[in-house]
This record gives sequence, C-alpha cells and structure tokens, in this order.
Amino acid sequence: MNLQDLFTVTSLTDAINKLPVAPNKAAKTGLFLERGVTTTSVVIENLDGHLRLVQSVSRNADPVPVKLDKRKRRTFEIPHLPTTAQILPSEIQSIASFGSDSALNPAANPQVTIINDKLAGMKSWLDQTREWQRMGGIAGQILDADGSIIYDLYDEFGITKKAGNIKFSDKTTDVRAELLKRKRAIEKAAPSLVITGWKAFCGADFFDGLTGHDSVKAAYANWAAAQDRLGGDLRSGFRYADIDFEEYNWTISGRDFVAPNKCRLFPVAQNMFRLYNAPANYNETVNTIGLPFYAKAEERKMGKGWDLEAQSNPLAMCLYPETLDELTGN
Repeated sequence: MNLQDLFTVTSLTDAINKLPVAPNKAAKTGLFLERGVTTTSVVIENLDGHLRLVQSVSRNADPVPVKLDKRKRRTFEIPHLPTTAQILPSEIQSIASFGSDSALNPAANPQVTIINDKLAGMKSWLDQTREWQRMGGIAGQILDADGSIIYDLYDEFGITKKAGNIKFSDKTTDVRAELLKRKRAIEKAAPSLVITGWKAFCGADFFDGLTGHDSVKAAYANWAAAQDRLGGDLRSGFRYADIDFEEYNWTISGRDFVAPNKCRLFPVAQNMFRLYNAPANYNETVNTIGLPFYAKAEERKMGKGWDLEAQSNPLAMCLYPETLDELTGN
C-alpha cells in the first residue's frame, strides 16, 4: 500500500468518521438531529418565536413571500474548526517498506495504526468542541472556545430569555411547585410543540442543592437506594417533577459546560435541536453535502513527512429558544 493512497481526502475522511465518538452527554441524548448542507451558511427564519430553516429555491424561481411584521430571517455562517498535526518519517521508519503492504506485524498495518492514532487525538478535540456547541444550543447562546459569543439566539431574534431562581437555602421552598411553574411557562411559550419529556443538565452545586433539599430528599433517597442496588452512578440521572436531572460536571480549557450553580432546563421534543455540518474548504469538497469530520494530508517540503489536518464545520441550533430555561440555585 502506497502512503499517498493512505493520505487522500477520501481515505482520511472515511477513517476519521469511522473512529468512535468521545463520550458526551448532550450528544448521547440523541436530540440534536444532524444534517449536512452544501453551503457554508444557513438561513434561519423566526416565525412567532419559532426558528426554522428556510428552504432554498432556484435562482430563477419566485421567492417565497415574507410578511416582515411577523417574520425575521438571519444568515448564520457555520463555524470552521481546523486542527493540525504532523507525521514524521521517524514515526513510520522500519514499520513497512514504502510502496509495500509488508509490515513487521503481518496481522496489522502499522501505518494505518499511526495515522488513526493521530486522527483520534485530533478528533477528540473536535468532538469536545462540537459538544461545547451543543450545550450552547441548549443555552441559546453559541460560544467560541475563548468564551466570546458567536451567536446569541435571543438577541438575534428578539426573544426574551427565560431565567429563574430556586432558593435551596430556604427549607420552606416548595421545589416541586417551583419546577412545575417553570414547565408551565415553557409550555405556554410554545403551545404547538409536542413535548414528550423534560431534561435538565445541572452544575454540581445545583445538583447537590436539589437532592439535598428537605422537600426532595425522600424522593432522592428512594431513587438513590434503587440505583445503589443496580450499581449505577447516582449523578447519571434523577427524575423529579417528571424532569430527568443529570449532573454535567465537565470543564475544558477552564470553562464549565454548565456553571456549578446553574441548571439548563428544556423540553424533549422532535425537531427541537439541529446540528448542521458544512463541507470542508477543500477543492474536492466544494458544493458537496457536509460531513461531521474531514481530514487531509499534504507532503512536507523535501518529502520530510506529512502535514495532517482534521476539521469539523458544525453549527448547533435550538429551533425553539423560547422554551429554554436557565435556573440558578442558591
């Protein structure tokens, strides 16, 4: 097998998309429907607070009429996330002869193993960044790696952000009543949304305040006892007021996916969240349907190894940002 054959866009992109996905809570919910697009941007329309993708039409066709007093349209550029690495001759020296399938270990192809190891490391960063975007979609605010705002859906479409406070420090607080009040407000905001469940990602302090409050303790104790008998993680999911609460205590580059005293409450419904994948910025991928990941290699000067690039071009969105609720526990 020739090394050039291993380093083509097709081979490397196939390889990186076949690698396992890093564990992540928002992705594992299955709520973010992924869709590849052929463009580097998407047009989102706001109609009565509900966001939806605008269907493209032929340039020769009549445009769809828009009532400007009720609808707003925005074009969202899809973020470009590239990563780089190198494969040096010393890393593949003595592993296999150039232009040959022979290898020291005939049961495997060490060249492919080295390439996949490099891709796996690069994909891990991309996976975590895509998860960071999903959590931004759940918050209604897409943030960059440095914490700066890429898109604020509330500001973009003039939607009032929902935010509430639950006083866990007050023993008389009726936590269940407070949560039901939040749910009713969400249901009222999107009466056409078919809600099949409720989910909440919590910071560690919020989760402890919730499960430690007197009005919740009995329910949590019974649930925890059942989980103990099954050998489960007590933080992996606790249902109260028909809401599945899950601790999301994950920090990357010094940034919390959920702040310790915060909770992201949202309904579970079909077509609630989307994740759009744009094509890579390579000649070979122009106007093709976007994939979650891409990889490509280029031979270095004087044939001294290869420069390897992996990239992802995602945009996570919530199409019903009026149903997102940020709770603070104190």
